[in-house]
Amino acid sequence: MQSFVVPIDELMKKTNPKYNQMNDITAATIYAIPDPSVKALIPPPLEIADPALLIIYVSNIKSPTFTAPYMEGGMGILTKLTDENGVVRTGLYYFSLQLCGAGSQNAIFMGREEAGLPKKFAGEISLKYAADKVFLHIKRNGVMLLNAELQLGRYNDPHFTYDYTNDGGVLTHRYNSDDARGLHNMQIFYYNSTTDYSYYQPAYAKVKLQSSAHDPWGEIKIAKILGGSLAKNNNAVVDVTKVFTYPDTDAIAVMQYLYAGRFDPLPKEGGIV
Repeated sequence: MQSFVVPIDELMKKTNPKYNQMNDITAATIYAIPDPSVKALIPPPLEIADPALLIIYVSNIKSPTFTAPYMEGGMGILTKLTDENGVVRTGLYYFSLQLCGAGSQNAIFMGREEAGLPKKFAGEISLKYAADKVFLHIKRNGVMLLNAELQLGRYNDPHFTYDYTNDGGVLTHRYNSDDARGLHNMQIFYYNSTTDYSYYQPAYAKVKLQSSAHDPWGEIKIAKILGGSLAKNNNAVVDVTKVFTYPDTDAIAVMQYLYAGRFDPLPKEGGIV
């Protein structure tokens, strides 16, 4: 019988990122070098890593432990940060993550409110493949934010290599808000995860990015496409570490970078957005 009172063990699995696992994933990914103008979109003290690697992907997450299956697509750039202990942390900073499907509501809550990721509902996300071709797109508010095609077999750049077996991390922002203090307690966390691959195939990638009224994907200019891939894997969060705390006086300035990835603007008076 369903109840408004949720058992503790189930609650922990659905609210604590360290209990999250995403199993049976099929993912199509594009690797690129962004135009240097992207630096203006990164909140300090994060800096773009060397090399500046832009990651664009769509994944079909068929067996997550914290929700029903869902589709997810996103775009992020490799960044670095010297943490409060002097350790250099390198991880993806996501500009935007789009989700749809049966489990997307829980996944958005877990990712945005709990983990600090820029997640929104998409209108449509598609990942289709047949023979040696893969087609992926993300659509929101009537605009195709991502329209891409992969030809399996080789990367665009014959000199490009990608160590997909290397465990990666994500740098995310969390914050609090209340009537008395407004935005405060703005912090950066490092999410360390492990990915177990059962399949990985390089690909030649073509990609087009566009902006909707509320999703400025088209502002990310690509200088060079390095390649793409089609993969199957399982992913799990290993640990979560707080690595930086902003002064409260900086919180609203940092939110200027974060807002568009998490929320749509308020409707104009007398109209709709």
